[in-house]
Amino acid sequence: MDRAVEQLMLIGGTAVLYSPGAVVEQRQAAFDSILYAQLVANKNAGSRFDDDEQWYAAYRDAYRQLGWIKLASTHDLKVLGQPVRSAQIQPLEAWLKMRSIRPEAVLAAIKAGLGRSEASFPHLLKFASLDQAQGSKLVIELGILKPGPVLDLCSIAMQTDKPLSGAPLDRLLREQVFDGEAEFNGVSLALDNGRFQRQREELQALMKTKDVQGDYRLDPYVPPAGADHD
Repeated sequence: MDRAVEQLMLIGGTAVLYSPGAVVEQRQAAFDSILYAQLVANKNAGSRFDDDEQWYAAYRDAYRQLGWIKLASTHDLKVLGQPVRSAQIQPLEAWLKMRSIRPEAVLAAIKAGLGRSEASFPHLLKFASLDQAQGSKLVIELGILKPGPVLDLCSIAMQTDKPLSGAPLDRLLREQVFDGEAEFNGVSLALDNGRFQRQREELQALMKTKDVQGDYRLDPYVPPAGADHD
């Protein structure tokens, strides 16, 4: 990832980065596919918080149905809240580096994007976290859209020792609020445009309808309706 990949789009429990210069048709295909895959997984496997492994399998399969081809994948676990030797690479960092993406650039761009709008962080947590008696469960996905289009996605499932409702973004980024084990699932997908083309318009219309019903997507770079413009 380079400096051109700087804008953030929130789609349900996924925070995806993309270049402002990306081909609009490719961007639309990726954004519609992400939302579709989440909705199909919800329908076929229930909530991501009940059984995130089963949910994630259904989520991945939905991409295959749309014509996305798997290029690479990874699965890893990490025990949270324990000292880490400086030489030991972390799962998310390892996945990003394997995809030739600088981890620090990704996290900085996501934090900057979330900071563009007060509604962004609560919107993401609405879909990615579930408050429980002893904290919260978090199932969140970070994504990067590349030309092609190609999607690099990394899903992270973990538990917090305190509820996340009302928590500031900086608190979420500090690992000591988490306990137990974090599960990482990374996948890179390339779109078969020929297969996708046959369903492009129908998918776009369907996802537009679903978004109106559930307010699934939020663009932090678009001012809220009714906002004053100088």
